Amino acid sequence: MIWFMISLLLTGTVILTVCVVYCIVKLKNNPLETYVRRLLSCAMGVTLFNVSAMLIPNEKLSLILFAIYNIFETMTVMSLLSFTRHYIGKSDGLGFMRMPIFIAAGIDAVILLINPFKCIAFKVERLADEFGNVFHRTYDYSMIYTYHTILVMFMALVVMGLLVHKMLISPRAYGIKYSSLFFSICCLAVLSFLHLYMDFKFDYSIGLYSLEGFLIFYFSLIYIPRGLMDRLMFFTVASMKDGIVCVDIDGNIVHANTAAVEFCAADSSVNTLDEQLKIWRRDEIKDGNSIHIWEMTRKIGEERHYYTIEYRRIYDSLMKSLGYFFLIHDKTEEFIKYETEKYRATHDKLTGLYNKEYFYDVVEAMLKENKDEDYNIIVTDVKNFKIVNDVFGVPEGDELLKKIADITRKFGGSYCVYARLTGDRFAICMPRRRYSEEALLACYSMADSFVENTSFKTHIHIGVYRVTDRDMKVSVMCDHAMLAIRTIKDSFRNRVAYYKTELRESFIGDHRIISEFESAINNGHFRPYVQPQIASNGCIRGGEVLVRWFHPTDGMIRPDQFIKILEQTGLISRLDRHMWELACIQLKKWDEMGLKKSYLSINISQKDFYLLDVYNVITGLIYKYNIDPARLHLEVTESAIMDDPTNHLQLIARLRKRGFIVEIDDFGSGYSSLNMLKDLDADVLKIDMGFLQKTTNPEKSTTILKMIIALAKSLNMQVITEGVEKLEQVEFLSRFGCDIYQGFYFAKPMPVEDFETLYLNKRFRMK
Repeated sequence: MIWFMISLLLTGTVILTVCVVYCIVKLKNNPLETYVRRLLSCAMGVTLFNVSAMLIPNEKLSLILFAIYNIFETMTVMSLLSFTRHYIGKSDGLGFMRMPIFIAAGIDAVILLINPFKCIAFKVERLADEFGNVFHRTYDYSMIYTYHTILVMFMALVVMGLLVHKMLISPRAYGIKYSSLFFSICCLAVLSFLHLYMDFKFDYSIGLYSLEGFLIFYFSLIYIPRGLMDRLMFFTVASMKDGIVCVDIDGNIVHANTAAVEFCAADSSVNTLDEQLKIWRRDEIKDGNSIHIWEMTRKIGEERHYYTIEYRRIYDSLMKSLGYFFLIHDKTEEFIKYETEKYRATHDKLTGLYNKEYFYDVVEAMLKENKDEDYNIIVTDVKNFKIVNDVFGVPEGDELLKKIADITRKFGGSYCVYARLTGDRFAICMPRRRYSEEALLACYSMADSFVENTSFKTHIHIGVYRVTDRDMKVSVMCDHAMLAIRTIKDSFRNRVAYYKTELRESFIGDHRIISEFESAINNGHFRPYVQPQIASNGCIRGGEVLVRWFHPTDGMIRPDQFIKILEQTGLISRLDRHMWELACIQLKKWDEMGLKKSYLSINISQKDFYLLDVYNVITGLIYKYNIDPARLHLEVTESAIMDDPTNHLQLIARLRKRGFIVEIDDFGSGYSSLNMLKDLDADVLKIDMGFLQKTTNPEKSTTILKMIIALAKSLNMQVITEGVEKLEQVEFLSRFGCDIYQGFYFAKPMPVEDFETLYLNKRFRMK
């Protein structure tokens, strides 16, 4: 009997040794491998030292080996506790119990090592089995040995408690993972208890150490991971949103999750999942295909769903087919999200029309695909749209833009492409054969009374570009249509303008003027010309300063070619300031020549009042060149004053107080001239002879001119008449008391040097 038990224990030891080697070689990357290997090594020590203690003839040596056996028993249970904590997910080893257990185990080891010499814990006796085989066993356990028993049983109970708690809180799928370890420990504990209190001849629990070690090795590192993986995979597949169908090599469905079944049930034309797979194999899968992916749609209820179907064969390590599976991916949410993002990227958020970039792309493609069709690019612009936002509020402005977008859709229809380019600008690309100016005006006139205010009407300007060059960028085509709008942007009468090549040339010329302006200022290309002003007695004391641009390659550029452009861009103020300084420099030069009574008249444009500190600039120039302000006459147009009469009249009063002579230019061109005269203190009233020429009733005009001159005289103002071209005009004005004359009859504008030589301080024969 004894040799049977020994053979069994040695067999267990060999098994544990194999398990340890397998852990080291095959499972070294497993996080539990270290703890299992430590546990198996301790269990091997328990078995080997127990067998050695039973078989060794020497009683003293047997006591020593039994003591070491008990120490290994304590180490085995400690290793089991550490393993269990890691096994249930606690990665801190023994945790807070580490120090108390190590101290208790140390005390236990000291007691057991003293026992061979004092027999304070247990004794050994020599026995023989029924076959006469002699062996040693322990007996006569003292109360001190109970300490060892309690320590081992305590740690075993902690292990079982941890496992019971984990079994209670874990899903049923994890039951075998914890229950297998729990019940094997229970068996070991029961047999150990029976050995102590039933006085068995052999300690049968020793064999369970090897069995326990093997079970822990097998279940924790081999069976449980694989079995649990199968369960996890099963529940993972079952809970997948995507449908999956696994098929064996005979074409039989071995597994299909709920999503796959529901996918099939959604199609009333297919009765079973097997029928669906037959259809796919027939219509989609070609012989020899290992992987095939296709897309399909299916209506479920009132919603359309979008699917990606993937077919894939499964092979073993020898590349032999094990079967195949179908993966059914419902990408409806992804599709909707993609379409939403695409819509946001290609459409205007406020109006729902195409945005600028997408409009350009679509129109470019349309022009390339329909080469036999002629197209028009139409761009609309709301006149003074900023007023709508400022006066009525941004929400009202947004509603107007939505209204224009609806009008654009209505006019464009399904055969056009339309978009909101920027702000209040919209664009349409439409076949020319469908274009009608009457229909265009009728549609967009619906927006005129959008704002519910009888005193405010919206006004939409429309530019049309007839597409001739299809290779031109669509953005440039839209710019051409906008160029057409520029020709009517100040008009309330005209609504539609068509692009012409001359507009582009004019636009390029405008940009050239703007780009070369600063260089012309710095290089002295802007030069002062003077047109003489002749007093009624023929004496010439000064003249009006006029600007001329001498371009290094184009020669002299007429003022009408650049003044308006500079006014639109605000550069006119930069030019005016430059000309004012040139006039002051010239007056300083005349001072040095002894011509101290001469004067020059300079122009102050409307934008100067907003872009310059007119008072400080002009008075600063007078101070800089030390000249009499009365010699620098200031010409201000009536329209400039009436643009902001309160502030501008105050400014004129300050300038006159400083000593400047103020002239009111273009009198009669405004709508409130007489109203202005009652508040305006000026020195000179300047009348253009065009006042007489631009009328069909010269007699009434003559009467009005006569009354204006008389009115000026009664207000102590001198009168200058410009544009005088004939002797008859001189005689006519002389009778009415005109003080100073200016015009081609006397002289054209000329360089300052010619004016000095030929006219300044000379006397002109009036007849």
